[in-house]
Amino acid sequence: MRDQDIRGEDRDLGMNRPIDRRDFIQGVAATAGGAMLMQGAPAFAKAAGSVPRGVNVDGAISAANYPPMRTGMRGHHPGSFEGAHALRDGERFAAAEDTGEMYDLVVVGGGLSGLSAAWYFRDRFGTSAKILILDNHDDFGGHAKRNEFVANGKLLIANGGSSYMVAPSHWTKDSIDLVRKLGIDKGDPSDRSDGQLYRSMGLQQATFFRKDVYGKDMLVRGGNALNFDDAWLAAAPFPAKVKEDLKHFVKGKVDYMAGMTNEQKVTALRSMSYRDYMLNVAKVHPDVVPLMEGIWCIGSDMGSAWFAFFRMRPGFDGLGLERPALSPEGAEHRQDDYTLPAGNSDIARLLVRSLIPDALPPGTFAEVETKRVDYSTLDRPAQPVRIRLSSIVVSVKHQGSEGRLFDPDNSECTISYMNGGKLKRVTGKNVVMAGMNNVIPYIIPELPEEQKAALHSAVRAVNQATNVLFRNWESFASLKLSNVSFPSTFYGRMGIASQRYLGELVPPRSPSEPMVVAFNTGSNSGVCSNSTMLSELLGGSPPEPGTYGDDQFRMARAGLLETPFEHFERAVRTQAAAALSGSGFDPARDILAITVNRWAHGFTTGRNTLFEQDRTLTVSPTVAAKQPFGRITIANADAGGVSTAGTAIDEAFRAVRELEQRQLGFYEVI
Repeated sequence: MRDQDIRGEDRDLGMNRPIDRRDFIQGVAATAGGAMLMQGAPAFAKAAGSVPRGVNVDGAISAANYPPMRTGMRGHHPGSFEGAHALRDGERFAAAEDTGEMYDLVVVGGGLSGLSAAWYFRDRFGTSAKILILDNHDDFGGHAKRNEFVANGKLLIANGGSSYMVAPSHWTKDSIDLVRKLGIDKGDPSDRSDGQLYRSMGLQQATFFRKDVYGKDMLVRGGNALNFDDAWLAAAPFPAKVKEDLKHFVKGKVDYMAGMTNEQKVTALRSMSYRDYMLNVAKVHPDVVPLMEGIWCIGSDMGSAWFAFFRMRPGFDGLGLERPALSPEGAEHRQDDYTLPAGNSDIARLLVRSLIPDALPPGTFAEVETKRVDYSTLDRPAQPVRIRLSSIVVSVKHQGSEGRLFDPDNSECTISYMNGGKLKRVTGKNVVMAGMNNVIPYIIPELPEEQKAALHSAVRAVNQATNVLFRNWESFASLKLSNVSFPSTFYGRMGIASQRYLGELVPPRSPSEPMVVAFNTGSNSGVCSNSTMLSELLGGSPPEPGTYGDDQFRMARAGLLETPFEHFERAVRTQAAAALSGSGFDPARDILAITVNRWAHGFTTGRNTLFEQDRTLTVSPTVAAKQPFGRITIANADAGGVSTAGTAIDEAFRAVRELEQRQLGFYEVI
């Protein structure tokens, strides 16, 4: 009987119906296809005259040949990482077939660093320079990921990874010059966000408390655990002690370190985790801790209390300490930050157009926001710059490196990669490694041991961003909701997209229109910042609090890659159905498509002094990691130790500059 009940519940949720057949997505009933591809629809939409003005829809465009339309498991999608893992695990590959291709530059990795490196190289050495960019994903941009949906002729664009330009006024001259030469700049008359519509409709934040944690299902409007008023707190199903501690910790100005000097407070905050600060210094009820949702992309036990203070987490207002300058959550930072509708993938698209002009139609950055990249232009033989996707590089080596008189500074490189199930190789006079640091030692085993160890030290955070296409947003309007928080739940938050305009991109104004709803870990973006998600990904066995941060990332990474799409889909449907109960919402009918952007190797996190307190006294491992090796240089966010688009672009400029010959007959060592 229990199995029958479960199957019945699945039917109610819509788990038994393939998403791409469920409704008229993209304008037509889609055919079945791998990874829930939405096939053939734009042709129908164009014929029907329902394509929105400014949308560059070609009849041949489909999810099969236009990656941003692909749904299901994206980000580190199946097929993008298995070859690299085999290389890591010691698998030997057969001899590669020589394509006969010779390039002035081969870039390994087509994210922001890789695309920027190609741009800088061409800028430095001329438009005739032959450049090949190889990327393991089926789309360019790396973490700068664009998700597109079309329903009932309406184009909706969502960010699936790298979100925004962090404080661009503080970028280096080189990086900001690149962005400006791409045409991106604040001040376009079409660029605006309308916050008034949702306010005029009375939409607000709410929190959904689930029965199996809080005794009964309950939707409480007016806030969440990080932003609430007295009415919300009174209605929340917390014991009196939890309510009292939560109010004092989040809203109060309690000096939990009274009697200490400011210097002593800072020293103490640097030496303890945020979790320990909450439990042992502020002495809050343990149930308050998970409500704080960690720090940035890490759990509250993975970062110092000082880092939490810097990132403006609750609990420090009474200490009398001055906030460090330029906290990413500070007002100055927020005013300077700049977000494009599809996040930093919009920068990647413009880089591709600069390298391959007919890949994207002409126009300003705003005018092309709704235009589509022609992926058939990326790897044509006649053009000087080529981008070859779904190509996992397994070996980069200088030719003749086995010889006793080998001179890597004057040796071309052989680059071997897997594509279409075959191992191929090309030759490059120069190589920029623009993938993740920790895979580079496997690809270039000839590197010095010290450098390989430094490269391996870059262990990234684990992130995910899920975008869901809803048939409409009438349930949100009916219940007066803009976003919903879910304490102690797989997804920590869901919310309708902002009312963002740019060029001819027009957001859904009427609740009857389709809408993209974002499902995230919570107020932060990392898997480890949501203890419930982390626990479920690890089969109910989360790491012990205080486990070394990099080890937690490794565990989370394995869990994320092993968890099937069905688990994410079930969570989306279950949580949406519960929170929107009573509004007529039907998860089987109203959820049209789900895109899970999983990033097993997500944000660069830099050095964590909570676990390695001597790191502030030592040279950063990034210095040894990014040293040039003959004609090979390294460009990525790892090389700067900071996970921002500006860092990625800066490191690309450095890597290209290191390829320039400067000896002119004079050498450091003679």
